[in-house]
Amino acid sequence: MPRTGRGHLMPARSPRHGAVYVQSLAEDLLAQGFSEAEVFRDFPFGPEILGERNPVAEFSDIAAFFEHAAELTDDDTLGFRRGEVREMRRIGLLCYVGISSPTVMDFIKNIARYRRVFTDALEIDVQHLEDRGELRWSFAVPSTVGRRQYVEFGASGIVAAIRQATQTRIEPLNARFRHARNTDVAMVESFLGCPVQFGTEVNAFQFAAGDLSLPLSTSDDHLFDMLQGYAEDALQRSAPATSSLVVRVEREIADRLASGEAVQDIVSRAMGMSARTLSRRLAEEDTTFFSILDNLRHSLAITYLSNPDLRLREIAFLLGYSSLAAFHDAFRRWTGTSPGKFRDRET
Repeated sequence: MPRTGRGHLMPARSPRHGAVYVQSLAEDLLAQGFSEAEVFRDFPFGPEILGERNPVAEFSDIAAFFEHAAELTDDDTLGFRRGEVREMRRIGLLCYVGISSPTVMDFIKNIARYRRVFTDALEIDVQHLEDRGELRWSFAVPSTVGRRQYVEFGASGIVAAIRQATQTRIEPLNARFRHARNTDVAMVESFLGCPVQFGTEVNAFQFAAGDLSLPLSTSDDHLFDMLQGYAEDALQRSAPATSSLVVRVEREIADRLASGEAVQDIVSRAMGMSARTLSRRLAEEDTTFFSILDNLRHSLAITYLSNPDLRLREIAFLLGYSSLAAFHDAFRRWTGTSPGKFRDRET
């Protein structure tokens, strides 16, 4: 079955991301008896990545590799379970700056500040960390890039790292994820120790103020001062990736699909420009707002149909269609068949 979430609206170059966890995942898959051909099928990296010291790859390929591994092992919780036992020290400088910080609050803020030394793809929002205890994150790639396994890998991994650094079972007050999940929710809630919602507008954790102020058992003021200097220097040398206009439009559309507000006037206003300006700039890239919307819906529909937990009416809603019939008509236009028949054929 082809990997999901790799739509043709991808920019020529996806943001780069550290690939150390691709290494460990590939090693485990090979140890389980899967062949190199099965493990690295159709990926731009192969067995040679296992010997690289600081491997880097495009985030879209890393996320797709985690999705591929979940399909290969028939384990829909692969990402989350691997995050539970993730060894954060494998990411090097970023980890050590984080764990040598004074408190949990500082740990999160420093990971957010210096993330560019490890990734161009990850966006971390800590603007409401102090007043509401809220940590938000996302990836600066088109919504067509399947990333559910990697999002869950990162989510359980950051909680595990905080617990390890504080020697305390910190539990968020709540957790939210943008992607859908109707199975194994109890497993996720059991590890995190809090209510979890899926299919929300953002990926987010909310922490109690008392937990954010906890000191880290790994804190080291001298080491932190030294590493912070290295991190600042590395940050200055890291050229941030800029998202293409199409990627920005896709992200704005994806945020508004289910609410029915994925229209050009609203999206252009959110991007700080007029609808006419957006149309002109998209024309310069040989595309239109409707083409982006239509192709995004098509790619997301294929991804959603691969999830047996989502009913067709739910998919129609998530894609912003006013009725199931409207979704059926669009899907027939894209594929020549109905979504129900397509799902039956693919399973």
